[in-house]
Amino acid sequence: MSVLLSRRFRRVREEWAANPRLRWGAVAIVGIIFVYAVLVLMDWRSSLQETYRERSLQLYKVAALAGQDEWILRADSAKAVQKSLQAEIPAVGSIGLAQADAQSRVRQVLNAFGPKLSAEARPPAQVAGQPGVWRLPVSIRGPVTQAQLVGILWRIESSDRLMVIDEVTITFVERVPNVAMTTTAYYRVAAPAGGANARP
Repeated sequence: MSVLLSRRFRRVREEWAANPRLRWGAVAIVGIIFVYAVLVLMDWRSSLQETYRERSLQLYKVAALAGQDEWILRADSAKAVQKSLQAEIPAVGSIGLAQADAQSRVRQVLNAFGPKLSAEARPPAQVAGQPGVWRLPVSIRGPVTQAQLVGILWRIESSDRLMVIDEVTITFVERVPNVAMTTTAYYRVAAPAGGANARP
């Protein structure tokens, strides 16, 4: 086998020596591979430089922000807002009492501004990360004028208890505006939420 390999190697050398086109072709291939390798290395170097520049800029921004006293003021302001919101959440003895209170408050608003509107309680749900705090959504539907809608929104948003409007949709039926609204009241249930009334 070694003799056969030796003969083939000798034949390749002879062909290499006798054929200048083969030599120039090999040189061209090596040159192309070299240029391609150089281009790849240049792209890789440019990518590294861009990554370094972006991370350096990000580090500079973080360092600049870390030295500002505004973050402390914002943290204090956020704590104050959170404390204010927590104070607006009433404590009740059960989910049933919370539902009754929420429906009563919504009904008072509708009687004052939209007597033709109907309200329907939706299943309550416990607020994630807030043990004992429940959200009680109530759906409101029916015809309403622009002034009535503004009055309803103002009364809900200005309530002394935490009530928010999750969504409002207005459609027109025979040129009469109809509203579909979901408002949510928040309650802190003092009793354990293990009974049948506590399940959403």
